[in-house]
Parts: sequence; structure tokens; C-alpha cells
Amino acid sequence: MSSLYLEHFRLGEAPFGITPNGKFFFEGQARGAILDALHHAVLDEDGIVVVVGEVGSGKTMLCRMLAERLPRAQVDLVYLANPSFGPREILLSLIADWGLQPPAEGQPLVLTIQQALLQRHAQGRRAVVLIDEAQAMPPESLEEIKLLSNLETAQHKLLQIVLFGQPELDALLALPKLRQVRDRVVHRFELQPLNGPEAAAYIEHRLRRAGWQGGALFEPRALHALTEASGGRIRAIHLLADKALLAAFAQGARQVGRAHVRMAVAEVQGGGAALRKAPAPAARWRRPVQWLALAAVAGLGAGVAVGYGLGQRSAPAAMAAAPQALDGAPAPVPGPGAEPAASAPHGAAEAALPAAAPAPPPEETEAERPVAAAPPMPPQDATGQRYAALPAALREAVLRTRAVFDDPAQEFWVLQIGLADSAAGALRLLEQARQPGTEVWVQDRIYPGSRAPAAPVWAVYVGRHASRAQAVQNLQEWPASRKTHKPLPRSLGRLRAETYPERAPS
Repeated sequence: MSSLYLEHFRLGEAPFGITPNGKFFFEGQARGAILDALHHAVLDEDGIVVVVGEVGSGKTMLCRMLAERLPRAQVDLVYLANPSFGPREILLSLIADWGLQPPAEGQPLVLTIQQALLQRHAQGRRAVVLIDEAQAMPPESLEEIKLLSNLETAQHKLLQIVLFGQPELDALLALPKLRQVRDRVVHRFELQPLNGPEAAAYIEHRLRRAGWQGGALFEPRALHALTEASGGRIRAIHLLADKALLAAFAQGARQVGRAHVRMAVAEVQGGGAALRKAPAPAARWRRPVQWLALAAVAGLGAGVAVGYGLGQRSAPAAMAAAPQALDGAPAPVPGPGAEPAASAPHGAAEAALPAAAPAPPPEETEAERPVAAAPPMPPQDATGQRYAALPAALREAVLRTRAVFDDPAQEFWVLQIGLADSAAGALRLLEQARQPGTEVWVQDRIYPGSRAPAAPVWAVYVGRHASRAQAVQNLQEWPASRKTHKPLPRSLGRLRAETYPERAPS
């Protein structure tokens, strides 16, 4: 990415680099919630987890953020960035990365790995394998992964596996020969493109992280054009935003207008990195899914996530978007436009920009105005009139929760025990959550930008913990009967940001 415009816009570093950088991680569009869910799933020793997203949707960033968040003092981590080799090579790679002694000729590689995993389990350590670009794996290698996932004690899995891949991974797992592999997938999450408000928030987030301290650097019309041309794909947003900034710099402009975005689009299309429509989604493999709080959390907002379990009730496509059950995986939400097939050589592309170009027409240099944001939560009636029709126990819990959660001076962690799409379901969760000496919270959350913005999602939490570590420690002491809905640690700060995005710090 270009660095020519950094001084012009007073940026400390390039805001739209291609290499994933955890400093720029964007928690919006459910990505923060998905990261929380992945972290919990890995430490909960559930089994194989799958994360699917189109090219340039942010899978590698999510994978690296998960790797950074895992406690290295307790976790032996292996990260495979290019797994397009055979079963034996995968096993040898694990042996090498874990520092094991290769077995003698003729001794099974899996036996060596199993013995090492048993020793580490006895020491209280966990083994995790993160596989990026998993759609490139040969079917035989996936079958080998299935065998590794079978390694377990009487109560615990010895190895946790997370597969990150493009939609072709769904088609690969749908093969009849891989039926046993997909039967071991306990959670599946899907990254969706960013919509207009999310893309605007993402660009603003990257610019602020890079050192921008002024007002809106991209005009609203420029943001709209960029989102439409990129199809909401993060890699395409980076490519176009970088070149639009360069075009504005070449003209001496202090703000990026729609004309600059058009120049960027024309340059990308003319330079070989053509923007194209998103490919048709691969055929999804279907199986009964369990209504998991873990998957529902990660599916909030525009990002759709589905957890694959062993229950008989199908999961919602996205609790906030449409609280209705689907038979299997949800249909994909198509992106609004396109994404780049490949990046053009940046040096050549930058040289092709004119040193001076005509100023943008007047209608494209309108006065700065706030970027269109997602609609805020409807006004809450502190007297409780909004909740007058609720059962008394639920009404009291919601009002008490609001009084605490809406107070910015309050900051602690809770354990989310489940989500419901109706007041009746919330009341059932509330009754199940009640324990002597434990605070129970109920929140009716309406997620801006959803297709059904008036439909609340009822979330039930328990406890008051000073830190995430304390919440996790408490969770580990729970009996299995209380973990039916996959409880998840959440912070009040994150919950406020999700429920009231207009209040989130810039």
C-alpha cells in the first residue's frame, strides 16, 4: 500500500495495509463477538470448529487475533498457513512444531502425537491447531484431521482444531467421503461483507488507529461509492481506500470525495485487479443444529454464524436479523457489489495517477456532514411503560439490568447463559438462571442495521466478575447441567457498544 500520502494527511502509518495487523482489528459487524465465541469454543474443548468467509473477508486477521488471545502459558499452538499437503506431511508438521522427536521407521505418526498430547494434558496444557485456507486441503488430509480429533481421554478432547476457509470449504465438507469429518464439526461461523454503516465505521476505525485526528476524511458520497464498488469485502475496501487517498493527495485535496473513489475504481479495473461480483455460494452441507448461545452471539448484526451441534432444533440465521428457525445452514447474505480478483502492482498503479487532475464537480464536494450511521436504540422508558405487558419477574429483571448496564460508571464481566427471541423464552432462561446468591441480568437488545430492527433479542446473564479471568474461572466450576446453552463471558463495555453503537468511542 502507498505511503506517499501519509505526511499529507498527517498519518503515522499506512491505514489500509494488506498484511493483517492486530492493532487494527475491527470488532464491529459481529467480528468481536465471533472472536469471543471462538476463544470460548477452543478453551471449552468442544471439537472441530469451522470459520467460513469469502476471499478478503478478514479470516486471516481473525485467525491471528485468536492465536494472540490464547494463553500461551496453557496452550500449545500450531498455525498452518498453507495446508495443501498430504496427510503424512500434516502429521510431520505437527510433530516438528511441537518439538517432538520423530518416531522410528514404521511407527505410526498418530501414536507419537497421541502420547505427547496425553503427557501435556496431564500437565494441564491444551493443544490447538489453527488451519488457514483449509479449503485447499486434500480430502485425505481432512480425514487425517478427523482421526486427530478422535484423540481424547474419558472426559476431554486432547486436540482442538479450527478450520478457516473460503466457501469452497463447505463444498469440500459436503463430499460423501467426508461425512464423518463434518459430523465432528460442533460450531460453524460465517463472515459476511460489511454494509454501508459498517464499512464507514471500519474505515473510520482504521484511520483513527493510523493517527488521523481530524473530522470525516472521506465524504459520505465517497464512502457510499467505495462500499458499493468493494462489495463490502475488507481487502477490496483496503485497495480502493488506499488508492482514493492517493488520488486526493495527487490533487492536493484535504478530503476524499466521490471523484477520487471513482478514479481508484477505474485504476483498479484498468490495472488488472478487476472488481467482480461475488461468486455464487457453494452448496452447503446440512445437518440438525443446536440453538447455541455461542453461535447466536457471533451471528448478531449482519454477520451470520451457525453452530453445528447434536440437538434437533435448528439455529436462527441471525438472532438480530430474523429470529426464525431455519432447516440447516442459512442462505448467504449477498454482498452489495464486488471484490478484487487480484491486487495490481502498487508501484505501477501509483505511477499511473495523474500529477494534477480537474477538481471534482461541485455536487461531489458538498459540505462535510456526519456519515450515515445505523439507527440508534428506540428511546427507553425509565418508568417501565414499555415493559408493562411483561410478566412481573421479567419486567423487574429488565428494569434492574438497565439501571446497571446503562450506567457508564459500571464496568464488570457477566456470563451470558443464553439468548431468546421472545419474552416467553427469556422468562424460561431467567428461571433456569436463578441461583442463590447470584445476580441475574436480562437485557432486551435491538441491533441497529438488522433487517428487522424492531425485533429484540433477549439476553440473560448471571454474575458480576471483576475480570474475564474471574468469569472464566467461575464458569469452569459450573456443573455440566448449567452449560447447556454454552455460556459465554461478556463485558459491559462490549455489550454497550453492541447495543448502542452510537455511544462507542471513536
